[in-house]
Amino acid sequence: MKKANIYLILLSLFALSSCDNFLDIKPVGEVIPTTFQDFRDLMTNAYETVPTDRSLSTVRGDELQLIYDDWGDYLPYQSIFTWNDVNPDDNTLEFPWQQFYKAILNANQIIINGQDATNAVKSELDQLRGEAYLMRAYMHFGLVSLYSDIYSEENLNKKSIPLATTIDIWQNYDRNTIDEVYRQIFSDIDAGIALLNVDEQPKGLNYRFSKVSAYGFAARVYAYTQNWDKAKEYAKKAYDLDHTLIDLNNADAVLPQNYASDENVLAMEQTFYSSLKNKFHISEKLINAYNKEKDLRFNKYFTADGSDYQCALGYKMDNKVSMRTAEFYLILAAAEAQTSDGNLNKAKDYLKQLLITRLTPDYYTTEAANIDVMDKDTFIGYIANERFRELACQGFRWYDLHYWGKPEIKKEFDGEQYTLQKGDSRYVLPFPTEAVDANPNLLN
Repeated sequence: MKKANIYLILLSLFALSSCDNFLDIKPVGEVIPTTFQDFRDLMTNAYETVPTDRSLSTVRGDELQLIYDDWGDYLPYQSIFTWNDVNPDDNTLEFPWQQFYKAILNANQIIINGQDATNAVKSELDQLRGEAYLMRAYMHFGLVSLYSDIYSEENLNKKSIPLATTIDIWQNYDRNTIDEVYRQIFSDIDAGIALLNVDEQPKGLNYRFSKVSAYGFAARVYAYTQNWDKAKEYAKKAYDLDHTLIDLNNADAVLPQNYASDENVLAMEQTFYSSLKNKFHISEKLINAYNKEKDLRFNKYFTADGSDYQCALGYKMDNKVSMRTAEFYLILAAAEAQTSDGNLNKAKDYLKQLLITRLTPDYYTTEAANIDVMDKDTFIGYIANERFRELACQGFRWYDLHYWGKPEIKKEFDGEQYTLQKGDSRYVLPFPTEAVDANPNLLN
């Protein structure tokens, strides 16, 4: 076994047995990474540790319909699907917690000690440390998006998640405020971008951060925090590096979510894992959002299951996707429409550039004409619906609902009706039981 793999086991891979600290992890050795390759392997381990929270958040949103069966296969998902957080079924899957912080700890090791790596070329070391900053920001943003209220002026002093910026795993961390968490996220994004020197990773290595995915991530965060000026700035930087789109009018087109697709600029996460396929159908709301014959995504994204439909995305390692160029167009369209110096016609043009690759030619002509006459508010609503279609079953919908309005959602399961009220407190998840048991400070 290579030395790198040895210390990954001893230092970076932590035992899953319980211990009395909030991370609930336990180091089993004291070997410290020293060479550039040691630190690169730490970063690879961080990428491999990234959780699949976006799969479970899709269950919580309005894209899926849970299937009832006589064997109870639905039980791990029922409480998530129906927002039953107070008294969930004993079989309920918990949203991830440890994995976020494990990835952060590996990133912290690189941020704090990586600059002293031996056998290092400066440009490669800068790139590596830039990726570590982006990973720390990405993981903290995932946590704050699940377990905290939204970023807004009135929420800044509310308690949020604990920040982890050290490698002291024995510390029982207190919760930081929403303001403190987002300040750290913004700071880490800036620090990471300043160090990155790879414009775009080649396919096969595009699970790693690059300038184009860092700009795209920054644009995403600023869009969700409704800083549309910053969102436009970073989305345009990402767009200028790569705005290639797959034309679905081509019968041989690769699925845009495939890691090898020209659209896939960050293939880090499995956003719809295989166990969901036979437990859920696509919701009636999502099905009805498409023109089934003329929107080419419908038959790419979904497969028929009798009179219902299942998601065709995810499942395979090939379909790992965290960011696509299509997202840049959606953010640019929204930002251009909502910034003080924005240009509504330019915003519409960005969206039409995307749609011409997604719709049949005749349907595109009709939709483009409709878009051209829309006023600002109507167009912004159209973008939201377009995100629903374009980003279906890819882990975005719960974020969209959470950050942009917390609208009412109605569901039905086994003859019962369930409602998530507008602005419902259940748009923020409770901390997992394992996290609270390990760190009672989370209750403060």
